[in-house]
Amino acid sequence: MKKRTALFFIIVLAVWVGSVEAQYIPDPDIQGKINDAQQRLALTGRIAYAQELGGYFLQSGKAGNKIILNQNYEVLKEIAQSRREVKIQGRVSPVDVKARHIFIETLDGKPYHGDKAPLVKPPSKLTPIF
Repeated sequence: MKKRTALFFIIVLAVWVGSVEAQYIPDPDIQGKINDAQQRLALTGRIAYAQELGGYFLQSGKAGNKIILNQNYEVLKEIAQSRREVKIQGRVSPVDVKARHIFIETLDGKPYHGDKAPLVKPPSKLTPIF
């Protein structure tokens, strides 16, 4: 009986640890979000990084945080480390009330190109035991 109980707790612990350390993956719905971004927008803010928010994002005061749909790691890392404000022109989805995502077209008046999707947690494939 003690061996079964111990084995049960080891399995539960292994499942819990596996879910805590879940790796982030590129957003599989990135193309749909980019296609939905139709409304032009100009903002000023700072670039920051947080894995929980999808990687690089724009901190823009009253407009809130905007996750960057087309990330260019080298360019965004340099700007994030400098903590300087940048002027961004891009597009957001008009149906997303909070406009949480932005597709950047120009950065400080220069054309911007990025090809990396924001990061998301993969959907859980475990089914509840209880």
